[in-house]
Amino acid sequence: MTKTRDDLTISEALRDPLIAMVLRADGVKLEDFKQLLETAARKREPRSTSVGNMIGALASRANLPAVPCFG
Repeated sequence: MTKTRDDLTISEALRDPLIAMVLRADGVKLEDFKQLLETAARKREPRSTSVGNMIGALASRANLPAVPCFG
């Protein structure tokens, strides 16, 4: 089975002729649109956190001791 994606990459969106027409019609500069997309992408990137930090954070929220359950 082949995995497909429905969303455009930032590069694809910046080259898309329909998006370019809408940007022109709305008076939006391509560079401004690019910065908007890149900022949104950075905010969506998953934050890397260790499992131990996650367990500790969840335990503190639940007011429980952070005791590992494995070995």
